[in-house]
Amino acid sequence: MSAPSKFTGLILASGILADDPTVLVLEALAPFSASVLTSELMVVRDRFIYSLLIEMSPDHQEAIAEDLEKITAAGAIDVAYEFTAFAPALTDTSRTQHLVTLLAGKISPSHLFDLHSIINKHGAIRDLSIQTSRSSTIASYVIDSLPTDLTPLSEAINDYADLHNISSSIMPKNQKRSLADAVLLDMDSTFINEEVIDILADLAGVGSLVSAITERAMQGELDFAQALTERVALFTGKSASILDQARVKITLTPGAKELVTAVKAAGGRVGIVSGGFHDVIDQFLAPLDLDLIRANRFEIVDGKFTGKLSGPIVDRAAKAKTLTEFGSGSQRTVAIGDGANDIAMLDVADIGIAFCAKPALAKVADIRIYVRDLQAVLPLIGY
Repeated sequence: MSAPSKFTGLILASGILADDPTVLVLEALAPFSASVLTSELMVVRDRFIYSLLIEMSPDHQEAIAEDLEKITAAGAIDVAYEFTAFAPALTDTSRTQHLVTLLAGKISPSHLFDLHSIINKHGAIRDLSIQTSRSSTIASYVIDSLPTDLTPLSEAINDYADLHNISSSIMPKNQKRSLADAVLLDMDSTFINEEVIDILADLAGVGSLVSAITERAMQGELDFAQALTERVALFTGKSASILDQARVKITLTPGAKELVTAVKAAGGRVGIVSGGFHDVIDQFLAPLDLDLIRANRFEIVDGKFTGKLSGPIVDRAAKAKTLTEFGSGSQRTVAIGDGANDIAMLDVADIGIAFCAKPALAKVADIRIYVRDLQAVLPLIGY
């Protein structure tokens, strides 16, 4: 059964932006009996494109055409139009719309050509918008695709995106959720730009020794707990005053505040789980009003480090357990980290995000972020 046809007018206006560019077109249409079906205004720098689809009487097409041509003749803007009987397509219930989001430092026409070719093999592009933020360009596609086709489409886009350091995500366009997310982040080199243990080691005069242990851990000779224990032992007898000195040397990663603000404004929660130290980060993070901060803690006696930790070690397993507990009751859990110590946490998350990450973590992540801006996470998870 075909859909009933409507007599419609499709009107496209363009020109140099001055005041409200829609006024001339709407003024010309105001005397006629018509219904607005769709309308969109797009502004690029000092230029605009205005589209308007109306349902109208076929008896009015000559009069409307005459008035629209007068606008073009006046020279302020250009107006094109088309009048026709149009039958809207019936909704295909076997197909569903998905939102494909791509983010990179730069997206070229070549990238778009390749991506369009990939998408068109698996579905149909219904909408595309591209915006540039302070550190990245975001392309958002709305596509129609068969539900059974989503996996090959996702794999094809992800393979191409990873090859070109483009972050990508695919999710149902009309996914109904409250955005009541539980977002848990690693601290060092993720939520902040630095590694706290390295700053402390330099201040204590044991930087080279700590670096050597770190290298052994990276080579697989030590697990995180062993490496942390050995590094903390190097601080034995050092003054704990270096904690205050270290605190002023750490800096938030760009976009960290924006990420926290957006998630909490949507009713979600944000927490930090760190292999670093409460002694340094708690005071630094206090202004952000985070919902959870979990880290290691130095044992300090008479103002000096004993070379031991106070309490259980926050390692790979502890991070995963923390996410499970923190995410209880939330609609969706999101884990963000940069290193191998975050693998288990990303594994148990609904969405695991590798942020400017080492290869071992990037391999297991659902989303890989290549620009150092935590705000880039937001469009990729639906904000």
